Amino acid sequence: MSKIIGFIKANLFVTISVVLILAFLPTGFFFANGWNKSVHEEADKAYKSEKSKLTRKGSINYSLPAVLEGEEDLSESRAPNSAVTDFYAARKGEREDQVREVVERGTAFNQEGHAELVLGILPKAPDNKTQKRLGREMSELIVGTEANPSVYQRKLQRLNAGSPPDAESLLATIIDARDEQQKVYESENADGRMTPEQIKSLSNDMIARRMGEYIGRAKSLTFYCSTDAIVNSDANVNARSKGAYSIVPGEAQVVSAINESVVFTWLWDYWMISDVLEAAALANTDAQTGAMAVPVAPVKSIELIRVSKLEVSDAVGAVTDTATDPTAGYQGGGSRGRGGSGGGQQASIPSSKDGPKASFTGRAGGDAMSAFDVRTIDIVVVASSQDLPRFIDAIGKTNYMTVIDVDLEQVDVWEDLGNGYYYGEDHVVRASITIESVWLRSWMTPIMPDPVKTALGIPLTNELEESDG
Repeated sequence: MSKIIGFIKANLFVTISVVLILAFLPTGFFFANGWNKSVHEEADKAYKSEKSKLTRKGSINYSLPAVLEGEEDLSESRAPNSAVTDFYAARKGEREDQVREVVERGTAFNQEGHAELVLGILPKAPDNKTQKRLGREMSELIVGTEANPSVYQRKLQRLNAGSPPDAESLLATIIDARDEQQKVYESENADGRMTPEQIKSLSNDMIARRMGEYIGRAKSLTFYCSTDAIVNSDANVNARSKGAYSIVPGEAQVVSAINESVVFTWLWDYWMISDVLEAAALANTDAQTGAMAVPVAPVKSIELIRVSKLEVSDAVGAVTDTATDPTAGYQGGGSRGRGGSGGGQQASIPSSKDGPKASFTGRAGGDAMSAFDVRTIDIVVVASSQDLPRFIDAIGKTNYMTVIDVDLEQVDVWEDLGNGYYYGEDHVVRASITIESVWLRSWMTPIMPDPVKTALGIPLTNELEESDG
């Protein structure tokens, strides 16, 4: 024992070290095992995090938005690939170009042929003097003057539309022809009187002369239509006005009521009426021979065109007030068919003066977020029953117009013939048609006066700025 103690004393440092080593072996194992687990967990967590990042960075979501109705979006997630990336980028660019082209072409289609009649007054004249001067100029264009016909009359002339032979002028011509022929017959007889046979022959000759004038006039026109067919939105179909907006130039009370909103309303109405006339001309055009004549054309006559009223506060209210109504004092006009007092069918047509409402198309407009506005047009036409679909098709080709209602009636062709309207050999019907007309705000808004924008639910510029703020 003493030797062991002596050895320990002699080798104290070595002995202590051995003891410490033996003592710390289990403790070290315990702590080392805990540290190893912690390090493993941290390393595993870091690995998974890096793996997730690498996985996310290793795949890209490719997508192509649908463009056409009924089309579905195309999308996929895959590893980055320059060829695939270039493919999707090119296809996306092509689709964006297609959409842009469609928008541009659609806007151009809607805007085509719809130019301002008077420049400098819309959306707002620079001063009151300019407003009155240009407003007066616009009124004279709409109504016409002794020196210059109205834009409506010029439109009809350009489309080769017009009225039957003037009844009074034709009667005077026939009387002159009858008197001359009567003198010839009387000179041939010893007693200076016509025989019963000559009287009958003269009567037949005059009937043939009258029919010849009617037929000749029909063959010279593309369709029958006069400014009497264009009525104010408030006008009753059985009391047609003299024209769309019969302002008497120089009448101070009327001229003073003309402002930017009134001018814009006249312009918009003119555009819609022009579209209807253009559609009739298109329907009456043959691909090989060009414009067709009334006897063989689908559309024989346009008896009435009435656009829906544009309700605008105060400014346009002056137009519909009887004190300043451009059509006030000009009731009458047409004398036949649906709108006249000379007989014919008197059934009413649906009125659209209450403003646009959603039809079966679902379009209504009048919303701050709308891309378009909708107005309706009521028309009455005499058309070939077989070829009426050609007119309906032409309406859709002329502008963004959709036929939303059609009512058909029989036509008393003999009564109409007595008033000078010759329709040829076709079976004809009288069609009362309601048309929905769509107008894009993208090009209309820049020339709209503020009261019109408010009436249509379009936020004014300052309202948009406040909303953005």
